[in-house]
Amino acid sequence: MDSRNEMTSISDLCNEVKVTAQKLLNHYVKVQGLAISQMLRKSVETRDWLNTIEPRNVRAVMKRVVEDITAIDSQVGQLYEEGVRKERSSDSSRRAHSYSASQQRRGQWAFTPSIDNSLISNIQKLFSEKIEIFSAVEFSKVSVLTGIVKISLKTFMECVRLRIFGRYGLQQIQVDTNYLQIHLWGFVSDENLVQCLLDEIVCSLRLFPLHFGKMPHLNFGNFAS
Repeated sequence: MDSRNEMTSISDLCNEVKVTAQKLLNHYVKVQGLAISQMLRKSVETRDWLNTIEPRNVRAVMKRVVEDITAIDSQVGQLYEEGVRKERSSDSSRRAHSYSASQQRRGQWAFTPSIDNSLISNIQKLFSEKIEIFSAVEFSKVSVLTGIVKISLKTFMECVRLRIFGRYGLQQIQVDTNYLQIHLWGFVSDENLVQCLLDEIVCSLRLFPLHFGKMPHLNFGNFAS
């Protein structure tokens, strides 16, 4: 009812319901994204990345992230339809190989003493795809999961930017991000979005130069499971 005691029109009522539903969905995505972000934040802040040991496996928190997102995917799938995905440009094995190769190239750049790491990072960002993290969410499972993944990975990136990494710290992040790339692409609307955010995470690392000599080749296949 309005101020003149007239009945609210059906169209106005539908618009109000639509706006409220959109706000609730946006809030749900933000809350779920921040819950996963909190796990990632603690995992970064509680570790000595400068003096950490050589990586033997993917960190447990990364497996927990994938498990939680899988559970959210199942819950949201009971309410919403799948939604629209961009067609994959390649199969998963080729994609994983391409990502591993890009990680290795970044590793080679990072360990060249004559190159300023911050300068390299800024140059690479110029060519990165601009991604809106808190964009509006559509009423579909893919859109909801895409929003949650974007918030989580953006938080991960902001956390690692505040730390200084040694040789093995960098290798551990490479192992972790490779694991996330393999397992998260299937939840989002565009696999390139996950690739772009994970690339930016690795490019954001601040490295302690005295820890780096000739880097051994990382076989990401040993950490994929």
